[in-house]
Amino acid sequence: MNSQDPLPSSGPTATIGRRYALYALLVIFAANFLSYLDRQVVAGLEKELSNAFGFADFEYALLHSVFTIGYIVFAPLIAFLAGRAHRPRVLAGCVLIWSLATMWSGRATFTAELLTARFLIGIGEAGCLVIGPTLIADYFAKESRGAALSVFFLGLPFGGTVGYAVAALGQQYMGGWRNAFLVAGLPGLGLAVLTWLLIDPPRGGEEIAGHHGHGGGKVRGIRPYLALFKNETLRWIILAQAFAVVTLIPLLLYGVKFLEDHYKVEKLEASLSIGLISLIAGSLGNLTSGLLGDWLNRRVRGAYSLLAGIAYLFATPCMILAFTAPTIFIMQVWLFFGAYCFFICMPAVNTQIANAVAAPARAMAYALAAFILHIGDMVAPLGFRRVELFWDRQSTFVLFSCSLLLAGGSALLAMRSARRDELLAEGPPPGQESDALVEAPA
Repeated sequence: MNSQDPLPSSGPTATIGRRYALYALLVIFAANFLSYLDRQVVAGLEKELSNAFGFADFEYALLHSVFTIGYIVFAPLIAFLAGRAHRPRVLAGCVLIWSLATMWSGRATFTAELLTARFLIGIGEAGCLVIGPTLIADYFAKESRGAALSVFFLGLPFGGTVGYAVAALGQQYMGGWRNAFLVAGLPGLGLAVLTWLLIDPPRGGEEIAGHHGHGGGKVRGIRPYLALFKNETLRWIILAQAFAVVTLIPLLLYGVKFLEDHYKVEKLEASLSIGLISLIAGSLGNLTSGLLGDWLNRRVRGAYSLLAGIAYLFATPCMILAFTAPTIFIMQVWLFFGAYCFFICMPAVNTQIANAVAAPARAMAYALAAFILHIGDMVAPLGFRRVELFWDRQSTFVLFSCSLLLAGGSALLAMRSARRDELLAEGPPPGQESDALVEAPA
């Protein structure tokens, strides 16, 4: 069977046809889309949830922190399971868990119940970031991997936008905020079935095939996780992601209310402002990242690190100008450019992970990245609220935007070691595979 055959065979070493790979990408994108939709409904309901449950200053932030705890605790466990089981079926189980938990959120009657539901959403959505990119990396060749992953990461702007819209329209057209959670979670039940039916591609895809089937075995035990820390490119990329979420998460959680209070606009206008900017800038940013990243990668080792580093640095002044803008229109213009740069980075850093880590260890690498960066994800909302007690929300947003400078510097430092780690990830000659597949030289 050649690479253009429309349907693959079902065997464990079957070559996946291009049309089937594109279909699988669509299903996996849909999972990522729903994960961000379900996650962001809460971000558009700060006032409603605070009133319904009587939240104090930090209790609303706990909704995100509890979600993140579930995410970071279970990401390594899901990676462990994905290394030993049928990956699409593990992902399908995750889709089902977070969808049911989202629907439960709308039925919660007391705070502990809502927090439990958010914890379960975090458990489910951990599977999407851990398993989704590894499946895509195995469905597509290295030359087109960046473009494929950029489609996957469109789930954030598309899902986030729809999440804000569902939250904003829930009160007016859906019978209240509780039904907004039902609308958000219900589609996941059908998607879980489609995900379950996907074929699990050969681990390592064309790279493993190029080594005559060697190197595609399962990595066992905790030692490979520790070995991943020796991969300098991975270390810097994870650090860049962690610094970036310090800016992103407070914007997603507190941005709508900031627009409502600072610019005196209605919830629907505030929600659609952030949602549509995310949608348009995210689409263009992901498209730029996929096309420009793949083009650069044919010419420069570490191209995705370089692209992410430059984009993070350009995003910094844009975000600062957005939060200090005198009118909402000027704010929207600068936020658009900042979001565009930010969304260039998301596919770029994740493609760099796929290229710098050997195929058998990719799920572990994404799990390790999710574990570490979501520690920052968990702390950022609480830290933001703590700083806001001493400053106003506008000044706090400006301060937190400066973390993008650190993200950009970390991504550029990753480029230094990318050539070495990418060559190592491509593997030794056939018959000489070892733990070196997941280790970079010390």
